[in-house]
Amino acid sequence: MVATHTDIARAVLEATFLSRQQQPKAGTAALRQEMDQTRRRIAASRELLKRLRQRHRDDAARGWEDADPAPVAVSAFDADIIRKVFHDLVLETGAPECQWRDLATCLVREFTGCERIEADLVDWIVSK
Repeated sequence: MVATHTDIARAVLEATFLSRQQQPKAGTAALRQEMDQTRRRIAASRELLKRLRQRHRDDAARGWEDADPAPVAVSAFDADIIRKVFHDLVLETGAPECQWRDLATCLVREFTGCERIEADLVDWIVSK
């Protein structure tokens, strides 16, 4: 049996109609999955910041006890973690580029508990 142009056009229209009916359901499910992943990432970032703040408070309390606290060294592994957290925060919050240095400085301060921060470390964290 030879299909006519009308039959082919009808089959294409039906296939298009069916795919469009199924597509919003799949798109909605994917969107919900992405939203859930984003919520989990934001919650993990908040938890990390909470731990960093607590560590900073603990270090500050010990700082009052110590007359001359030793400088805090940031290992390459710690710096890489701080950089990853910084990039995740920038992506998730949509912070403008003019605020990146302040955000990176705050992250390093909270992690180390020191007010004096190496400018090169902040530059490296902020670099793209």
